[in-house]
Amino acid sequence: MIELNTDVELRIDSRVYTGWTSISIGIGIEQIAGTFELQCADRWAISGARRPILSGLACEVRLQGVAVITGYIDDASPGYGPNEHSLTITGRDATGDLVDCAARTDGQSWEGRTLLDVARDICGPFGVPVSQQFIDGQPLKKAAINPGETAFEVLSRAARQRGCLLVSDGVGGLLITRAASGRATRSLRLGVDILTASGTSSHAERYYRYDVVGQDNEAAYGNANALAQQIKATAFDPEIRRTRVTVIDVPDAVSTADAIVLANWTAATRKARGQRAELTVRGWLDGAQPWRANTLVRIDDPWLGLAGDLLIASVAFSLDDQGGQITRLSVTPREAYVPEPLIDAGDDA
Repeated sequence: MIELNTDVELRIDSRVYTGWTSISIGIGIEQIAGTFELQCADRWAISGARRPILSGLACEVRLQGVAVITGYIDDASPGYGPNEHSLTITGRDATGDLVDCAARTDGQSWEGRTLLDVARDICGPFGVPVSQQFIDGQPLKKAAINPGETAFEVLSRAARQRGCLLVSDGVGGLLITRAASGRATRSLRLGVDILTASGTSSHAERYYRYDVVGQDNEAAYGNANALAQQIKATAFDPEIRRTRVTVIDVPDAVSTADAIVLANWTAATRKARGQRAELTVRGWLDGAQPWRANTLVRIDDPWLGLAGDLLIASVAFSLDDQGGQITRLSVTPREAYVPEPLIDAGDDA
């Protein structure tokens, strides 16, 4: 029988619920909202009391006293069998509304304003505060809402211009950050800290040659009447078979230097994203705090060929079938999240 867990609290208004039989909490830099699924005995059914309507309520999930998700309950699903009544509660961070809902002001433009300005305008109607971990006062060249776009789609386009990641801060807000914003306290070693591990080395999205094709206006070289000429830059990944070639078409005006940067970036990030490992460790804490995504962790695992610092892309907290606290970490080279180079296409972009 699974031991009831009291280290995870679900807070709704002034009430605190504990005693979970099953726990699943997921947080990552590739998802703007953390998710949770908590299961317990249905105390209302057992007592004969009327179950309150939980779906849609604001809530907070605390893991060993630290808020990791602040948002809303999406679903409350009761169930029963011959000997038990259960209740499963699922939900997300408040930033989940940015994924689901349309941006409010179609056609609005923020040309010349910063990413922080845009994010605050977009998130304001949802009651989601915005913060950033670094100072970036550079204005966006283009930022506007297209009809029907979700808030997240608008924000993600703007964030790519500034090479930023958009993640939940765990307390109900949106955080603008960049890859590897922190460092883990613990290091992980084969046979010491790591319970289980698996790795993937994928060639599926990698190519031997990356050709970047764009346009370059010869007027930039003093010929005002010249037509745009096609240019090309190439980068190689020698680990891939020579028959695999891809072409990246940049539709706007692009310089040769920018094309070279884009080709090299594409080759490097595709290689890094093809390297990933899943590690499970005992416990939910890295020192005194829960494990966090977007932090570097030092790993020494000769069996998987991992040595040095890797980026934690996602964290999943759960209970094993004996009631033990387990954390699953998905790690990848930091280069997988190096910002995409910004192509300055000039006034016609």
